[in-house]
Amino acid sequence: MKIGVQIEPQFGYSLQDIIEIVQTAEKNGFTHAWFSDHFILDEKATHVECHETLTTMTIVASQTSTLRIGSLVLCNSYRHPAVLAKQLTTLDHFSHGRLEFGYGAGWKELEYKAYGIEFPSTATRIAMLDEALQVIKKLWTEEKANFIGKFYQLREAIHYPKPVQKPHPPIWIGTIEAKEKMLSIIAKHADGINISWAITPEKYQEKLERLEKIANKFNRKVEDIKKSCGLWTRIYADEEEKTQTFKEMAKKRGISLEELQKRLEGTLHGTVDEIMEKLRQYKRIGITHLIVMFPYQHEKEQIRLFSKIISKI
Repeated sequence: MKIGVQIEPQFGYSLQDIIEIVQTAEKNGFTHAWFSDHFILDEKATHVECHETLTTMTIVASQTSTLRIGSLVLCNSYRHPAVLAKQLTTLDHFSHGRLEFGYGAGWKELEYKAYGIEFPSTATRIAMLDEALQVIKKLWTEEKANFIGKFYQLREAIHYPKPVQKPHPPIWIGTIEAKEKMLSIIAKHADGINISWAITPEKYQEKLERLEKIANKFNRKVEDIKKSCGLWTRIYADEEEKTQTFKEMAKKRGISLEELQKRLEGTLHGTVDEIMEKLRQYKRIGITHLIVMFPYQHEKEQIRLFSKIISKI
């Protein structure tokens, strides 16, 4: 199981923060660093740092040597797919083939409205994602690419150089609800599926069973599709610390302790032994890539704690 750390740039990280986190991850046995794609946290975040994702990933590539660098996920709406294909190819070259391409249909309406980006229906955004993936794959693999779709067109488009990784960098598609349209796109185009940030092994297994049925229609085997699971993660020294922290979190959120515990069932909030047992369960259902998101500003200390778990799973 590959282990990656998730960084959400919109939470307020400086570039130096990010560099220190990824270098700590690399030194402690992590294989991946993943980045979300946002412009702002919320309407009140007038002084919260939020660095652009592709630029940040390039900086991370320059400051690491073995860590694979992925997007979780780039929003199709924010960049024309032909331009994105060129940006990603350049990053693949700069990182010497360490790029992981995570892609999604977009969801954060607040950002769309703030930046004047059209926010079409969910069905339209998914249809645009389907076309965008065809455009990108054609540019990455064909000498001259042609495509006439409803949203995008290519006419004898030249894309050179091609990516370092052949036939192209791994393509991951993120989905939360894993409904039929998204699963169909995954079955048609993706090398891997991502589901985040709170999901039990049992629920993930249910979604894989749905994916398997759809993949069969496209002559693909679900075993050939890599599986990543992103989980909110916090390691506690012991049960006493966990219980006390849970009580504080429940009080802060205005909910009962029982409700909080229920919400955290599909996360990696626990002691080392509890987390190890959960990871064994995810591994048993075929998870190939685990992506952990630690509490903001506690990443480095949690990474060092998590490194003790990595060697045992």
